[in-house]
Amino acid sequence: MDPARIKKAFRQAFPDAAEPFVCMAPGRVNIIGEHTDYNGLPVLPMTIDRRIGIACAIRTDARIRVRAAAPDYPPCEFENGPAIPPSPSGAWENYCKAAVEGLNRHFQTRSFPGMDLFVEGTIPMSAGLSSSSALVVACSLAYLRCLGKTLEKDITRLALASLLAEAEQYVGTRGGGMDQAIILNGDAGAACKIDFFPLRIQRVPLPSGHVFVVCHSLVKAEKTGEALHLYNAGPRLCRLITAMAAKTISRQFGTNVVIERLADLWNGHLCLTSSEVAALFDETFPAGRTSLADAADYLGTTVERIREHWLGDLREPPDGFALKARARHQLTEYQRVEAARDAFLADDAETLGELMNASHESCARDYAISCPELDMLVATAREAGALGSRLTGAGFGGCTVSLVAKDRVGDFMKSIQSRYYETFMAARPRLDLREPMFVAQAAPGAGYFD
Repeated sequence: MDPARIKKAFRQAFPDAAEPFVCMAPGRVNIIGEHTDYNGLPVLPMTIDRRIGIACAIRTDARIRVRAAAPDYPPCEFENGPAIPPSPSGAWENYCKAAVEGLNRHFQTRSFPGMDLFVEGTIPMSAGLSSSSALVVACSLAYLRCLGKTLEKDITRLALASLLAEAEQYVGTRGGGMDQAIILNGDAGAACKIDFFPLRIQRVPLPSGHVFVVCHSLVKAEKTGEALHLYNAGPRLCRLITAMAAKTISRQFGTNVVIERLADLWNGHLCLTSSEVAALFDETFPAGRTSLADAADYLGTTVERIREHWLGDLREPPDGFALKARARHQLTEYQRVEAARDAFLADDAETLGELMNASHESCARDYAISCPELDMLVATAREAGALGSRLTGAGFGGCTVSLVAKDRVGDFMKSIQSRYYETFMAARPRLDLREPMFVAQAAPGAGYFD
């Protein structure tokens, strides 16, 4: 992505604006550790060489004008101020508003500068590659400069990542902090194991002789409407799982134990082993599914209170929720991330591939975030020679990531093309993408490109 080209497009969109500067934020692929970050459990993603670029010029008033190169994203404008009302759900400008709102709160801003923004991107949209969080990060870097603030001097990358993870809830998603952390702290030569509370990043070298290939299922991974409801089910149900696990521990200890997130089982004053956590889940959750009435009885409360505190408007299936399966995914995915870090450090591609395969099975079976197209694409990738393949991102569509030997990439892609895109997807409604497959190159984290 060429900064000069973005500046040229900016001047065409805003002929009356001041001279712009450029900031960029990469997308990411999550190699392993899915739906664990909002529980404070580790993840292992990598930034990729697909980016959101923003050209920005400071205005003399409080108006914020946003234009995009892609025709699917209509122009928008809003007034900066102490409170910025959100646009309707699904409106793309809400991601820009989230960045501005978050920084205004953090710095307790009293003067509210305006800016002109031109947005261009090479990250596939609705693909599970974090295009939305990359937009938030790029907007935050633009607005930081408008505020007269300097990255690292006025706010560190780690602090900004934590701030933006919370700020992004403005758009209605209830995720964790993986995307913001890796986008701001990614490395051109490595993947990163990320731990939370406090946020910590360990860089791990990429496996020699192998690459990660991203393949789009041609099914949109959206976070609006029913898709948003399904996405938010994960964090909400995990809050209920956490409360029920705390109840079990309280009975064992004979005193009231309060834990905020599942990671507290391994960390803090509890420091349980994974075997002890497994035994705790076995004691807390019955085999099969759990009704809200049974959960309320276990907690000594009411269904109404459960909804008020944890679930909100989440609809209960007729046969209840698969709480034990969801808890099992959190435990086993935590174990897989730790093992994957060791596999990276040992340059053990075979073990890493096996862990990726196990992760997908857990995501599909225990956490129920896959779909038939993703499952078929993963199976096809393994048959085509991938050491490991799994969904990446929130699920319900989007992309897979596959670990492939460098000398087999060409044959691998030909096999995916013929067996998935030309055969399996031939008669299905699908996205029209210029580049449904690509080798993901590790990229630097977000920054300025003046």
